[in-house]
Amino acid sequence: MKYMKQFGIILIVTCVGEFLHHFLPLPIPGSIYGLVLMLVLLCTHALHIEDVKDTAEFLIEIMPLMFIPAAVGLLTAWTDLKPVLIPIRVITVVSTVLVMGVTGTVTQAIMRLRKRQTSHTDAIISAEVAQERHERNMIPLDRRLRLKIKKRVIQDRRWRRDHFGKKS
Repeated sequence: MKYMKQFGIILIVTCVGEFLHHFLPLPIPGSIYGLVLMLVLLCTHALHIEDVKDTAEFLIEIMPLMFIPAAVGLLTAWTDLKPVLIPIRVITVVSTVLVMGVTGTVTQAIMRLRKRQTSHTDAIISAEVAQERHERNMIPLDRRLRLKIKKRVIQDRRWRRDHFGKKS
């Protein structure tokens, strides 16, 4: 029953995407409307991931089977595709290389940005730690020892309270 409910939710979102495609005068496929709608529902927490997760995983697992009808369609349309086969191959190769290049460049830029932010944060933390060490070294030795002893006494009291204060 859980799978039927999850599949129903996915089907409703897909149908709403098809209705949007029918009523909106934009050249966007209904499946894209459905995907964007599902993303919005998940991001706004109007729909929780647990509500569709199991069925979505199942559909992803059987996705290769969904390409069989498309492949058969290509075989039946072979006579129409044969004259434009070279341009289609060139476009496929060029677009694949372009997408890989853009993806790599964007990924490297994001990694550099994160590295800069992390190094800046590390520098701030290092400056704070250095200031703390400097302040700690400015405290006279006898006072530092008293603070250490006080800290250990407090820790010992907490340990005793946590371990011996409980009733079994």
